[in-house]
Amino acid sequence: MEVLQAALENALAGHGRVVLLAGESGIGKTRLTGEFAAFAGRRGARVLLGRCYEGEGAPLLWPWIQIVRAYVADCDPRLLREELGPGAAVIARVIPEVQERLPELSVSPEVEVTQARFRFFDSIVRFLKAASVKQGQVLILDDLHWADTSSLLLLQFITREIGEAHILVLATYGDMELGRQRPLVQTVGEMVREPYTQSLHLERLNEAGRTRLGW
Repeated sequence: MEVLQAALENALAGHGRVVLLAGESGIGKTRLTGEFAAFAGRRGARVLLGRCYEGEGAPLLWPWIQIVRAYVADCDPRLLREELGPGAAVIARVIPEVQERLPELSVSPEVEVTQARFRFFDSIVRFLKAASVKQGQVLILDDLHWADTSSLLLLQFITREIGEAHILVLATYGDMELGRQRPLVQTVGEMVREPYTQSLHLERLNEAGRTRLGW
């Protein structure tokens, strides 16, 4: 918890951080994440959660869609339009809830796939940075081992741009899944080389450790 709290203080001061939290199933990642989210809320940060989906049928970028939806739902439309900036129409094409909140917005025309992905990634980063100026943001990506490739690529993109933002990204994944998820292996390998990324691995607590934490 101390490492997460320190990362949050850095983020709130405008030095963005990404924390990768690994551990086997049932070891306590969810509990730790929940307790940290509560702490971050008390520190005045906005906490937004995106859960990766194990089964079939989820759209590309599903955890990020959840995060943007949650923010959009609570944001004043005038402020939202300002924070979305020139990328508003690009984001609205992927996340229709944006246009529902801003009905005057004209959705951008389709472009070539690779170009469209870059424009969306860049627009999301600009939006998140702008949103974090007024209130620090904690973005939690849960069960990253189930994320689609596009979600992982967006995470990498954000990691490279986060240094001067009031943003902390906390991504959890099961380390037992790492060997079976080649895209995740590549993502983790790339991200740990970035200066704003920390990697944590949860170990099982002994009885004394559980007693100390009240578990």
